[in-house]
Amino acid sequence: MTLTHHETAEDMSPIDDPHDLLRFLEDLPELDQLKIELIDGKIVMQASAAPFHNQIVMKLGMQFESHGWTALPDQALISPISSFEPKADLTVTTPEAMADNANPFPADRVALVVEIVSSDKDVDYIKKRFWYGMSEIPLYLVIDPNIGTCSLHSQPHTNGYRTVTTLEFGEPVELPEPFGFAVDTSAFKLYPPKP
Repeated sequence: MTLTHHETAEDMSPIDDPHDLLRFLEDLPELDQLKIELIDGKIVMQASAAPFHNQIVMKLGMQFESHGWTALPDQALISPISSFEPKADLTVTTPEAMADNANPFPADRVALVVEIVSSDKDVDYIKKRFWYGMSEIPLYLVIDPNIGTCSLHSQPHTNGYRTVTTLEFGEPVELPEPFGFAVDTSAFKLYPPKP
């Protein structure tokens, strides 16, 4: 069955709660290779990411871990804003905040989220920015290998974030406290041109 442009997962499912539908889909072995998220009331499924994307996630994770933070790739997040349950490419938190192993992970325990832009830019630049800001996640880092930029969003509020600083690949991204270090972007690669 295909959803039309105006139908949401809630409209089509015999399961009332979209989060329960998400859990159901995640448990299907046939969908193991897909990243499944709830974005703006819609179930979004994506194939695995490209190698450059995964390499950026790995390099970032290592940088955060080396500074005493916990970096969680593809971690499901939840907040009182019920029409979303994104899986950030990288979620950064403290070891203490994840001591109870909560999954989905509460957004109020997150210090920073990272999204690496693939093909659907609106999801990362608009929808997730809005949700992360409304969920009061302090920092949102958008890395775009399509154009070679890193945009650090800070000061969350009801329309996303008040402040954005955009830098090019190769320039360090200075993180404010409680981080107090700069993310090294010198090894990030641009996506090759599509044929």
